[in-house]
Amino acid sequence: MGRLVVLIALAAVAWFTWDRGWRIEEEHVHQYYDRHAELFGAFDHEALCELMADDFSMDATVYANGQLVDDDVYDRDETCAMTRKMVNGMRILNSRSRGLLEFDMEVDIHSIDIAPGGRSATVEATTTVRMGDILVSRSRGTERLSRARWRVRSHGGEGRSWTY
Repeated sequence: MGRLVVLIALAAVAWFTWDRGWRIEEEHVHQYYDRHAELFGAFDHEALCELMADDFSMDATVYANGQLVDDDVYDRDETCAMTRKMVNGMRILNSRSRGLLEFDMEVDIHSIDIAPGGRSATVEATTTVRMGDILVSRSRGTERLSRARWRVRSHGGEGRSWTY
């Protein structure tokens, strides 16, 4: 009888732990964006790509110098390729300036909507990238995040970006 009670208790603890690893909370969303900014600052495009789920899809509208330059939907592989190109360019600028040109990313979260059941969250945010005091880009959009096995992943969303 004692073994049965221990087995039931262990099963309950295992289920609770497993279930908590799949639930997303506001704290996890903030940690995700802090990690994203940290990886961006470290020019780690591979780790940035790891933050994207396999079913990632982003509907992006991009403006440069006040002109529409792109309006398309990108999957994970396309977004990773663009991220790699952008991060490598920033790394080269930083290296050639011997660290004088640093890029800072700031994410301002406007709202976090946790889905019933806590399996995903929809986040509205503005992301600003600066090089010193110079505004490089600003993006506004909505992103869907989920948490599985204690890791937060982005499934994409929609956004508009302005590059200056």
